[in-house]
Amino acid sequence: MHTAVSSPSPDHVLANRRYWDEERADWFGARARGYWAATEPFWGIWRIPQTELPVLPDGIAGQDAVELGCGTGYVSAWLARRGARCVYAGWWWRI
Repeated sequence: MHTAVSSPSPDHVLANRRYWDEERADWFGARARGYWAATEPFWGIWRIPQTELPVLPDGIAGQDAVELGCGTGYVSAWLARRGARCVYAGWWWRI
């Protein structure tokens, strides 16, 4: 369940949210299917695979994980695929 805190946001927060919702949604949308269908996660703009850059720890199954500022939840999703129980927080309430 998701609970949003209702309070006024500063102008820069609203501008950032608007940018990601309006300008970057197409960029992410065009790439999302390939990112989620991959057999392993990859990192950064050079798309370095997990096997070459082990960001996610081994033995995470059954562990709790918290991801703050998760954006699309990419890291949390890969942790969950490895058996972790994830809690994540970000601005993407609508996904």
